[in-house]
Amino acid sequence: MSRDSQSGNGKDGRRGAAESPLRSLGDELLKLPVRLRGAELGRPTDVLVDLERLRVVGLQVRCGDRAQRFLPLAAAVLTSEEITASSSLALLDESAYYSEHGSSLQALRGTAVDVAGRQIGTLDDIVLRANGDVTRIVVKSKGGELRRFPAAKVRIRQRKTARRRP
Repeated sequence: MSRDSQSGNGKDGRRGAAESPLRSLGDELLKLPVRLRGAELGRPTDVLVDLERLRVVGLQVRCGDRAQRFLPLAAAVLTSEEITASSSLALLDESAYYSEHGSSLQALRGTAVDVAGRQIGTLDDIVLRANGDVTRIVVKSKGGELRRFPAAKVRIRQRKTARRRP
């Protein structure tokens, strides 16, 4: 994970999502372990994004028992070394709310991205804060060049297949 600046610890000694300027690419999250008190629970396989609010709502996680579960971002703390779950119970077998509001980042890759009604390329990745806010969209141009655009200025043309299936 990359840092735009140094982050401090929250009042409880943890890096608080609201207080931390920690930033990450969606791809970087997929490389981090999901842990609880140092024990690895699994690895993320996908990032779910609420495109209306430009916010990451959670992560699909392949757990040690090989089951796919959902970890709401509200029940996790992101650091540069790991994703810390607040509890093993935070890993959900299914969640209708997140299925309804989250779009798979993996499925969104290659989707057309517009600025002011003009297509500028396709979605390659997202940049997010530790609290889940998407701040930038990484766009691949027709020539293959990667550029970052402020998330508030772009529109991602969501494909029907981008929704997470229950």
